[in-house]
Amino acid sequence: MPPRLAPSPGFRLNSGMKQLMRALFCLFCGVASAVAEGEARSTIPLSVRQGGFDGARLYAPVRIGGVLGSMRLDTGASTSRLALAGWNKDFPVLGASASQGASGVATQCDDVEIPGIALKASQGNDIARMRHEATRCPAGEDLLGLNFLRGARFSLDIAPGELSFFDAAPGDRRPRPFRLLGPEALLGVDARAGDAAIIGLFDTGAEICAVDRRFVEKHKKLFVPVAETGAAQDAGGKALASKVYKLKKLDLGEGRVFRDLYVLSYDFGALREALGGRTSFIFGANLLRKLRWDIDLTTKDAPSWDAKAK
Repeated sequence: MPPRLAPSPGFRLNSGMKQLMRALFCLFCGVASAVAEGEARSTIPLSVRQGGFDGARLYAPVRIGGVLGSMRLDTGASTSRLALAGWNKDFPVLGASASQGASGVATQCDDVEIPGIALKASQGNDIARMRHEATRCPAGEDLLGLNFLRGARFSLDIAPGELSFFDAAPGDRRPRPFRLLGPEALLGVDARAGDAAIIGLFDTGAEICAVDRRFVEKHKKLFVPVAETGAAQDAGGKALASKVYKLKKLDLGEGRVFRDLYVLSYDFGALREALGGRTSFIFGANLLRKLRWDIDLTTKDAPSWDAKAK
């Protein structure tokens, strides 16, 4: 039996009241008021929980009011997500939405306002936000979504477990634009799988990379079967029919070439519709951990990335 990957790579779709397809890959409007130009470096220690097939789950230390805990770092979630609990049951409700997992099963959730939230720093100041919006669902993991990071510039290095804000831009930085995906402007990375041009969702909430089954069927020579079942689940805990392969070659450009990368394959379904037909990959932690990422989300319409091999 292969190692289990549940909960799966954070693939969630959200159909909200304000938008017909609003990703629960959730979005954000600006980073904490504590984020200021030229402020000293702040380092957030990440807890890295190793998984099967070189995968990992990333957790950040968080304080919400007087409650200390951790949330899973999930750039594939447009807004943060909370599981309903006694400590958050009285948060102001802003609206309602239906969270639809990759399996197609929908869960009714509340959109709530967190009165104050901070990432606890091991170096420098905590990174805080007031009135942070989140989706509160009956169950599931607590996720720190992309909306917490909007408006900030930061680096991500999974190997030592560090999320750092306010770093000076590297002198050799060669930024490449993210491709904005879907109505929630999630972060897409242009790449090549073999000779095929692809787009991959930049998703720290994905334990390992994933590929749409349709792409595998069209490019079978790029994949080597590894396991007949990946035992993956969607955000609501529903099992997904999946297989594990090795992708022979993935090229992110500038010499960033990776071979024999583990990928989970299943039918993207509604995810495909929400992100666009060309987004055939999810770039998860087993890929992201191979590089040190420099992410600039200070410009809403022109976010960029650079990454250096270790």
